[in-house]
Amino acid sequence: MNTKWLKDNILLLGFLTVFLVIVGGLVWLQQRAAAKVQEMDNSLAEQSAQINHLREMKPPPTPENIKIVKQSRQELEHLYQDLLGVVSQSHVQTQVVTQPGQFLQLMASKFASLRQNLEKYGVKVPEGFAFGFSRYVGTSSAPPAAGLSEQQTTNVLTQLTRQLDAIQKISDLLIQSKPDEITQILRVEVEPGAGSADALDVPGNVPKGLYEMLPFEFHFSGTKDALQAFLNSLSQSQWFFAVRSVEVVGEQPVTGAGLGTEPVPSETAAAPKRTVLKVTTRIDLIEFPQEPAPKPKKT
Repeated sequence: MNTKWLKDNILLLGFLTVFLVIVGGLVWLQQRAAAKVQEMDNSLAEQSAQINHLREMKPPPTPENIKIVKQSRQELEHLYQDLLGVVSQSHVQTQVVTQPGQFLQLMASKFASLRQNLEKYGVKVPEGFAFGFSRYVGTSSAPPAAGLSEQQTTNVLTQLTRQLDAIQKISDLLIQSKPDEITQILRVEVEPGAGSADALDVPGNVPKGLYEMLPFEFHFSGTKDALQAFLNSLSQSQWFFAVRSVEVVGEQPVTGAGLGTEPVPSETAAAPKRTVLKVTTRIDLIEFPQEPAPKPKKT
């Protein structure tokens, strides 16, 4: 009976066997695909973690970037050397001063030269004008660098001498521009102690900077042409002057006869009007450190 049933249903059994094989194959393929998907998910998660790690840390430079950085540095050094060659002549060659009395004598000599130029070009200054060194004018004034050690005195006198030379240079350029009056000169005081009326409160040199800076502030009055001539002379000077700021306040125009209550004759009233400007300008002398001379090679 079993044999007969098998013979009668062999076709059905064949289809059933094929169906089970197909279902088993599909299940196997599905499990394999699921395992592949899981593997891909794990790989993507690992790569994502690596990318996030690289984003958080500084990646090493590529050879191309290293080459660009080296070329940029070489170009910068070349430009800096060219700049040094242009401005090297602006270095102030100061007189060696080691004693306070020497500085006061030098200051008096330079003041005498400046006053001659003032008289020559007809420029006015306030009575007792000291060109930024009022603390050393008068019978009660203390000598420069008083109470300092020998080395400290030398350092202060060297800086004072450089400031004195720079003020003389700028003042001569200003006087030759023919302003009406120079009213005040301020400088960064390098002396210890309380500041004077000529003290300029601005930052000084940056330690180990690429250049040295001597800041000054000049107050004067004059015409627009005098101001323009002064700024032009600064730009054309062999010394490297940087004009940081210029503040200008204009006064009411005055005629050639000046201001007064008396009636002005018709010929004088027809004279061109002259506008006087009050100018405050911040000027820095920029100096680049001089490279020491190479030592001779031993033979």
